[in-house]
Amino acid sequence: MLSHNDKVQRLVGGGWVERTYLNALSWIQFRVLSTHKSPDVVRLLRQTRRQRRSLMSAYEIWILHAYAMAQSRRPGAMAEVGVFQGVSAKLLCECKGDKELHLFDTFEGLPANCAKDGNVHRLGQYATSVEGVQAFLDGYENVHIHKGLFPDSAADLEAKQYCFVNLDVDLYGGTLAGLEYFYPKMIPGGVILSHDYSVLAGVRKAFDEFLADKPEPLVELPSTQCVFTKL
Repeated sequence: MLSHNDKVQRLVGGGWVERTYLNALSWIQFRVLSTHKSPDVVRLLRQTRRQRRSLMSAYEIWILHAYAMAQSRRPGAMAEVGVFQGVSAKLLCECKGDKELHLFDTFEGLPANCAKDGNVHRLGQYATSVEGVQAFLDGYENVHIHKGLFPDSAADLEAKQYCFVNLDVDLYGGTLAGLEYFYPKMIPGGVILSHDYSVLAGVRKAFDEFLADKPEPLVELPSTQCVFTKL
């Protein structure tokens, strides 16, 4: 499959080909969603995705929004690792009510690949501005942005518990770090959702290795995402 080819992924990732593909796919998906989903929700997702660049398709942000809305009724904070320009973070803000939302990103782009990732991403790819994200999320309360390499950037949050976590870090090391950090901090019934499981080898390997001795079954979604619920 071309989507699993390292050379193809490196060529198109982060460039105009990726943007064009995701925008065209999302246009179609929003049209489909508008035929059978809440017009208000579809409008919110479409408008938010247009405001800043997103690496998620319309279906993927629908899934994120749906899980976050459901989990907003549970105790615990929400978190996202891999914020990029803040589109998914803004949707979490729309869902969370008065919950704390903790957002983690280097804001300097991706760290280096490891052997389990393949030669897919470039050092510093997807760099963005923390000030831009702060301005984009201005007006939402209880939003905490943590700049730096995760999990070092979460050093002062050890006592937190979480009901929903979104991982979107592209790499084996960052995904594994997110799973190791958040798994013991999830409430029973807490949800961890991840982007890129079906297309990036490092993300898949991190999940498959981490959950190999855990009781939670992993659900692969029809998008590139996967999800599991803490038992």
